[in-house]
Amino acid sequence: MSSKQTDKEKIRILIINLHSSRNAGDAALTRMAIQQLRECFPNPSIALAMNDPDSCNDSKVMGSFMTWFKKNEEKLASWRQWRWLTAPWLMMEGLLAVVGYRLLGRPVFLLTPSHRKDLLRAYFEANLIISCAGNFLYTSGKLGLPFLISIFTIAYAWMAGKPLYTMPQTIGPLKRRWERALVKWIVQKMRMVFVRDPITLEELKSIGVNHPYCYLMPDIAFAFPSAPRSEGEKLLAEYGIDVERDRPLLGLTLLNWGAQNRLFYGQDAYEEAIAEAIRTFIVEYGGHAILFSQVQGPTEAEDDRIPARRVQARLYDLDKRITLIERAVRPEVLKATYGLMDIFIGTRLHSNILALSEGVPVIAIEYQYKTRGVMRMLGLERWVVDIQKVNGTTLVTILKEVWSERECIQERLLRIIPGIIKKAMQIGEMIAADFAALKGTIR
Repeated sequence: MSSKQTDKEKIRILIINLHSSRNAGDAALTRMAIQQLRECFPNPSIALAMNDPDSCNDSKVMGSFMTWFKKNEEKLASWRQWRWLTAPWLMMEGLLAVVGYRLLGRPVFLLTPSHRKDLLRAYFEANLIISCAGNFLYTSGKLGLPFLISIFTIAYAWMAGKPLYTMPQTIGPLKRRWERALVKWIVQKMRMVFVRDPITLEELKSIGVNHPYCYLMPDIAFAFPSAPRSEGEKLLAEYGIDVERDRPLLGLTLLNWGAQNRLFYGQDAYEEAIAEAIRTFIVEYGGHAILFSQVQGPTEAEDDRIPARRVQARLYDLDKRITLIERAVRPEVLKATYGLMDIFIGTRLHSNILALSEGVPVIAIEYQYKTRGVMRMLGLERWVVDIQKVNGTTLVTILKEVWSERECIQERLLRIIPGIIKKAMQIGEMIAADFAALKGTIR
């Protein structure tokens, strides 16, 4: 197909279940997905359905189904953010449109405002629909509303009769029987399923999923390109850090998990453990600790600067040896900066992935099993700490072990990461090949 195709001839791709570009990990996943699809499909037209569309400056981004059902207002209590009274009508709007599309060949919009029509039209005009990489099919909240909307978001593609794929996912944990049943149903509707960790494979098997085209593949963020080293050095220099003079360097990311998960009561203990690990590192090895804010919204609960400030305040007597990078930083520059660290303690999964792909030894703090699963794929599960159980003694012990074995860990990473990156770059090719075969059968 030539580069002079008309819009009608273009392959139209819709990527769904995107969250927010204020999350550097999400931004990296989105960009890698787009890059692979552009490389593997001839001149595709790619649209993005995002929970936080204002965070992305792409011209083809629109609000997702989540924006229909939830007000993104931090001042409201979490239960009041949901549009309880209008939710049934909103659901009916979507269902009427898709029934009309399937039966009449055109959608039926009943009092649907233009901003919601854009999303529905994107589904109907797409040649294929891809659920983004990440972890959104898991038990959350008292009623499981976010889970239901994620399922509806994917199921709508199937209802519209579109070929449905997923980039590498973590699925679960799934604590409710009806959630397991819905996941089993929707996964079986997908043409290809990519999962990014062995624990997800075990979860799918436990709920009876036996998909012929289900593949264990690395998280695509492993292949995300880094900015030049000089850009990482420049960022640190802005905060008065010289990468040679101030070594060794300890990088960290934190998560306000207590604000996001009402069932987690250990936020203070977790932050105290981080503070104790930083103190031990500086006292015993010298150097500098750098707190990165990889995620800065869209809600206050998701802002990494809040727990980072609290940890920094605990270490007021070491203030000159601890830096919090408060400003938003592009993910490729974050990766370059993580690569300058001698060791990394990460709670944000994609901070760990970006650091590991730069050959930096990582202690991963697990708040969901996606962290353990990814580290298990690399043979590094030994260096995972459960956020529910973390304390200063445990974290300091592991910090000392990783520090003493850091050269061996670096050697292992240098050996295995190139293969991981190569495999992560195959996903777009596999989707494109399947779609080409499907298109041939349709003709």
